[in-house]
Amino acid sequence: MSRARISIALDWLALLLLAVAIAIASTGGTIVRIAGTRITARSPERAAIAALAIVALRVALDRRTRPFAGTAAALRRIRGVLYDPDRDNASALPDAGRWRRRALAAAGLAAFGGALLLPQLRHMDSVPDLGDPLFSIWRFEWVFHKLHGDPRPLFSPNIFYPHPLTLTYSDSMLLPALTTMPFRLAGIHPLVAYNIVMVLSFIASGLATYVLAERLTGSPRAAFVSALLFGFYPYRFEHYSHFELQMTYCMPLALVALHSFVTTARVRDAMTASLLSVGQLYSSMYYAVFFTMYAGAVFALTCWLTTSRAPIRRLIVPAILAGAVALALALPLARTYTSAKLGDREADTVAYYSATSADYLRAHPRSATWADRTLPGRQPERALFPGVMILLLAAIALVPPIGTTRVIYAGALVLAFEISRGFNSPIYPYLYDWLPFVRGLRVPARASILVGLTLALLAGFGTHRLIARRGRWTAHAVIAVIVLAIGVDLRPLLRLEPVWLEPPPIYGSLAGNASVVLAEFPLGGNPRGFTANVPFMYFSLWHWANLINGYSGHYPPGQVDFEVAMQPFPTPETIELLRARGATHVSVNCALYRGGCGDLLDRLDASPAFRLVSAGRWQGEIVKLYELVKR
Repeated sequence: MSRARISIALDWLALLLLAVAIAIASTGGTIVRIAGTRITARSPERAAIAALAIVALRVALDRRTRPFAGTAAALRRIRGVLYDPDRDNASALPDAGRWRRRALAAAGLAAFGGALLLPQLRHMDSVPDLGDPLFSIWRFEWVFHKLHGDPRPLFSPNIFYPHPLTLTYSDSMLLPALTTMPFRLAGIHPLVAYNIVMVLSFIASGLATYVLAERLTGSPRAAFVSALLFGFYPYRFEHYSHFELQMTYCMPLALVALHSFVTTARVRDAMTASLLSVGQLYSSMYYAVFFTMYAGAVFALTCWLTTSRAPIRRLIVPAILAGAVALALALPLARTYTSAKLGDREADTVAYYSATSADYLRAHPRSATWADRTLPGRQPERALFPGVMILLLAAIALVPPIGTTRVIYAGALVLAFEISRGFNSPIYPYLYDWLPFVRGLRVPARASILVGLTLALLAGFGTHRLIARRGRWTAHAVIAVIVLAIGVDLRPLLRLEPVWLEPPPIYGSLAGNASVVLAEFPLGGNPRGFTANVPFMYFSLWHWANLINGYSGHYPPGQVDFEVAMQPFPTPETIELLRARGATHVSVNCALYRGGCGDLLDRLDASPAFRLVSAGRWQGEIVKLYELVKR
């Protein structure tokens, strides 16, 4: 080997050692065992010193050869093999058939969704569990009730009395609440309206992805595959109880507008992207925070790599205007949440909900195909296996040579993956330190929805590669096989719980009475088969009296201690605690107790502090409402 080649090899070795030093400093290093030998990489100083030693050896050996001589030419040859800038230049589809194509895609998504979600469609009075779904119904019904004239502030509903701004304790979900309004105005039961919008969210997210993928790939059939993969992405079934986490249709449409803006520099496109991003904020704040970073990366990479873009100087003013509009529209929500002073999420909690690379090999328990066939050890909110078909098709898309659009979304994929890893990533700790709104997020793993969106788009390119230059009927057959395989891959196992269509028959006297403050029992604790306090929030849809009870992502100061202190109720001390909270009424629902309810009712009936208002039976058990007698 010539001296020049040895020198170039030493250049690369020094660079590799420097990269290792940086990686160890960023991640803390690692320890591995190979063939029984323990190898440690914990000291960045050692790697850096080794790099300097290699540089010194290289200088002593050969000063004539330029560092990395010939590398530029080699990189150009490699680039030519891996990257073809014009390969992703999709031909624009005719406008004449646009709406027909979208209608067919919507029909296909509805048919596919009908097959996957058949258990839900057959039981529209049921939900996955009696916790977060009932909480979501309460949230959108509160917005509906507020629009009908309730005088209480929008963000200070009837729970956790007397604390204000309790709607901010979780995602306020204002836009999804508005999407349920047509069904509620038509007289549909809140529970059924919830499930209708839940099912439609799968189809709407898929259709939005279809519009984006059709623009990027130029292939309606490939776009339909992308739509199926994102519309029914496995992550959705992991979070089937979380209504707001199904609301993802704004993000693909915002990317459509973003790509149009980069090409045309039209203010209209910039404003559309801005408004859709704000729409995502008012649908799910988690997704809005992550999507802002993701869309920023897509925008930057598109401006850098795309030759067909408008001149940068033409993009600046519309981008600034659109950003100003987005900030103005987001400010009311941001100020409200800031004024609630919820505090930052603890670093230990964020670390627990930070994904690992292995979590992407763990399927969620609702996966009929993969739940017991992937890596064991799944953790809450971190079962992120995306399915086989999306990985296979995305891998086909990334086989070289690839075009500019795939390079852009490959970069976006890396960013989304790193955000989802939270504190396991070298990036996220800086975001947590620098950005207050990031410190308010508990679950970085939820950024995996953007991993799914990106994989679905790349899968569209992979599908296009499989059917390109094939005959019409052969292409149809390939798509049919892919769709069938996706159905098997993504098939969920939905176990549903029926929900009560009517509340207990004791609340009639409370409806419309603004002076009532109700404490419902069991208050907190460990009720039978239900998330504590959530059933009472659901029952309040029929009366909207102020509740001392409540459930949310945060709790007001002292609420947990208060609920613990109330466990021996009705002792004199607990009665005084209720009076201090402003309670005027107390209810007891024996159907929600694990036991001991009869004894509690006997003590309440015997106490002069309580006057029976109404009584009845519900779910075969006694329910009673008492007035707390004034002293």
